[in-house]
Amino acid sequence: MNIGIRQTASLQHRVVMTPKLQQAIQVLLMSRLDLTQHLSQQLEQNPLLEEIPDDSETEDITDLEGLDPDTQWNEPEEIVDREDKEPDFDWKDFLDDALHRGESGEFEHWENNENQRPSDIACFQSLHDFLMQQLSVAPFSEMDRRISEQIIGNLDDNGQLRTVPLFGINASFQSDLDTGALSEDLRKVLEKGLRKELETDEISLSQNATTAVKSEDSCWLITDAEDEQTYTVKKEDGQLNIYSITLEDIAGVVGCDTAEVEAVLHFIQNHFEPIGIAYRTIPETLLIQMRAAQIDNSLAEEVIKHHWEDLTNNHLQRIAQGLGVQIGEIVAARELIGTLDPYPGRHFSDPIDPRTPEIIIPDVIVENIDGEYRISTNDDGMPRLRLNPVYVDWMTNGSKNLDTKTKEWLDARRIQARDLLQSIVQRRQTIARVTDAIFEVQAGFLEQGVEGLKPLVLKQIAEMAGVHESTVSRVTSNKYVETPQGIYRLKYFFSGELSTDSGSNMAATTVKEKIKDMIENEDTAKPLSDKAISDTLAAQGVHTARRTVAKYREELGILPSPKRKRKW
Repeated sequence: MNIGIRQTASLQHRVVMTPKLQQAIQVLLMSRLDLTQHLSQQLEQNPLLEEIPDDSETEDITDLEGLDPDTQWNEPEEIVDREDKEPDFDWKDFLDDALHRGESGEFEHWENNENQRPSDIACFQSLHDFLMQQLSVAPFSEMDRRISEQIIGNLDDNGQLRTVPLFGINASFQSDLDTGALSEDLRKVLEKGLRKELETDEISLSQNATTAVKSEDSCWLITDAEDEQTYTVKKEDGQLNIYSITLEDIAGVVGCDTAEVEAVLHFIQNHFEPIGIAYRTIPETLLIQMRAAQIDNSLAEEVIKHHWEDLTNNHLQRIAQGLGVQIGEIVAARELIGTLDPYPGRHFSDPIDPRTPEIIIPDVIVENIDGEYRISTNDDGMPRLRLNPVYVDWMTNGSKNLDTKTKEWLDARRIQARDLLQSIVQRRQTIARVTDAIFEVQAGFLEQGVEGLKPLVLKQIAEMAGVHESTVSRVTSNKYVETPQGIYRLKYFFSGELSTDSGSNMAATTVKEKIKDMIENEDTAKPLSDKAISDTLAAQGVHTARRTVAKYREELGILPSPKRKRKW
């Protein structure tokens, strides 16, 4: 057997992420706002592009080859990595399998790779960045600034600094903590409590990688080496309480007294925007907001301080009896408290602030013209682009007088401009094709509204439009359609199905609307339970379990029946 280095030739089928391919995927994924911003940036960066005036009847020019009769400008462009010599691509093909190879060697969808996301797409400021900007101009010493950084860095998405006990466990587990190694029972108790309190299923404490270290009397630190998260356990009133972080933890990291941390925290809560940020409990932020707004209502303050749990459970009569006041006064106090924000940082975790009216410009329009529904893309307000005639003439008639570097520079700008214009046209065509397929299935919605919705999945539309499921997913992301029934997200028309007595299946979206209507029209003194809603749907021929009703109700943001109850 001869051992040596050999060279062999083989055919391989693989995807090459050329600059043209990347740009085309970017353009398809962009929302209308993102695309408008992207086109404006390209106009500033590429002199071969210009915007067509609004009063001009000239169409945007995409047939670049017709403008370049000189053969030296018509040669197929070379891909930068030299792996793909073909300048043109098929829209359907490259969107079907636009993948990249990750570090693990497995193929992943490009748009899910944070390192390759386009940097010029519009983004929203995070809560952390917003607070750090304010910190940069705050009248703090270097020590105070370090304390503030620790506080801000430990806030959750709601803007809360969780320095109150997350939950408590039985004191019998103290012996496990003293040994320094978590037993299986203690690990399970901790995981269950953390998942419930932090509202996540991602908590997983590794038994081998997790240790407990006793830092001082009646205090232990539990550190999970896998996610580098540390929890503090304190023995208080005969119970072991679990903390995500304490002020003592922050003081220990910075190297200061706890009193200094408290002072900085108080300043941030009362002077940083939004007011009440870095709160430890919801009552704390509400009281801070009341003081900042100069709301003088002693009854509301008393309810917040000492009867918050009863208020959240709608036990108004109990509060009235405890405070010795009329129920009407508690109702008025509740209405006042309702004007405050219990989660002042929450809207930063969502690009759209739910408290702000959302202004939507549809990407595509469905109109009834002469009894026939027609679909058209909405390009109003979008920059209309074409090649700059001055540069086109220069490249056509004066290219012989240009030096090599200038030719190369202009040719690169020409290729970028052509690819961008092609991507815009292909984006428009693909959105129209997918939307047409959607409403071929959901034609009943255009006449009947939600009642006419049918179960629909991405695969079905992909087969009808002749594209891949990933293409349909990209087209429907952050896109809106205007219909005779109103403006909706394109993703709204996709849903699972539930069986009915008639033998046909009903869209889950339709069932959600039925649940919403029932709750909106219920007797607030006797609100419908999830079981009652399930039974009502069953009487209408729609079979859905109580747990499914609860799931849909939560997705609609509707409270359970005990918390919807109103006697007054």
